[in-house]
Amino acid sequence: MFPAVSSTESAIENKLYDRSFLLAFFSQVLFVPANAALVHYAEWVQFLYLGDQEKALLELGYITSFGAILGFVSRPWLGQLINRFGARLIWIIGYLLFIAGFMGNLWISEIGWGIYALRGTMFLGVACIFTSSITYITLTTPEQRRTEAIGILGVGGFIGFLIGPMIGEIVLGENPGVTEFETYFWMGSSCVLVSMSLLFFMPSPPGSVKAGSLSLIQFIKTCQKYWPGSIVFINMAFGLSMTVPLHLLKKFVIDQNLNESMVGGLGIITIFYLVYAGWGMTIRILLKNAPDRIGRRKVLCVGLTSMVLGYSGYCTVTAESMWMILVPAFLCGTGHGLTYHCMTALSLQTFPTESRGTGSALSLMAFDCGAVFGMPIMASLVVWQGYNMMFLTVAATVAVISIIYFKQNGIR
Repeated sequence: MFPAVSSTESAIENKLYDRSFLLAFFSQVLFVPANAALVHYAEWVQFLYLGDQEKALLELGYITSFGAILGFVSRPWLGQLINRFGARLIWIIGYLLFIAGFMGNLWISEIGWGIYALRGTMFLGVACIFTSSITYITLTTPEQRRTEAIGILGVGGFIGFLIGPMIGEIVLGENPGVTEFETYFWMGSSCVLVSMSLLFFMPSPPGSVKAGSLSLIQFIKTCQKYWPGSIVFINMAFGLSMTVPLHLLKKFVIDQNLNESMVGGLGIITIFYLVYAGWGMTIRILLKNAPDRIGRRKVLCVGLTSMVLGYSGYCTVTAESMWMILVPAFLCGTGHGLTYHCMTALSLQTFPTESRGTGSALSLMAFDCGAVFGMPIMASLVVWQGYNMMFLTVAATVAVISIIYFKQNGIR
């Protein structure tokens, strides 16, 4: 499953791909399909709005932002809770919260406070899951292979992106009703439950838990002491950019009348994610050692450039040239495959072991910040100026922040 290494690296490799890592990896593989299936969440909101597309799009922006705000606000305490009680326990709690928020939609019949509460619960669960998983991996892998470890763990996420949207499309079909949505929520929750069960077989990292206060002031002091620099703003730009494939792509396909099958009866959303996630996973595996060997910033620069070109490429997609969606799928998949693990490793490298949970929380807070402000702004841009303006705004934002970052830090 994983690429072979030379004999000179075997001792390190054995320490990297041990039981802890493999259980974390397969837990990620099983969870992400449920999370990735949320690309179809826009259909659920539109179903509750009885097909009113414009109102559904604006409401989707508000609902998603509300959830992201909860995730954002919780990060400081999550980091400290991980430092105090361990990554594995908070990881399990995250899965339980996600299941509760996902399954709760079975009792929702209209837009109201309930759907906001459930979306917030899901986001809080996701915040726990990703903060804990990144912290756990950085605590159980050797320093010299940390970027590789984060990258290969992310391969599990790409596998989820390969199959999650496809399963959602198969289950929901073209005109989903109550029965299809019930099946969708049951299947997603079942995947997460199995994913959670693997964590009970994972050992806790030695020396990863410390006593301490759970206060916002303590979080701020720790962040100030080990501040990673302007890489934080790259996290924000990445969070903004991910609102498109995670939340707005399905609406784009519906509104632009791109619902026709492209190859072998597969819908355009499935084709997009097969290319996006399949190529992102491939390049992540092929270049797994590149960040630690040639430099994280060099790989990060290539990844961010690909993202800028990819989001600009969405503007070429029309009902008459649906196949052009493969261009942003390929370029954005390249960007995701090369950016995330480098960005995360650069964000965590200044934090010592006992504060690694705080470092993970800061990195993901920045990601959430991009999503919190990005989702309602992007949804509003679509309503007022159209999809092309949204795509170009994302591309320009990533480009400007990247130029500032590399001007300050260089590419080496």
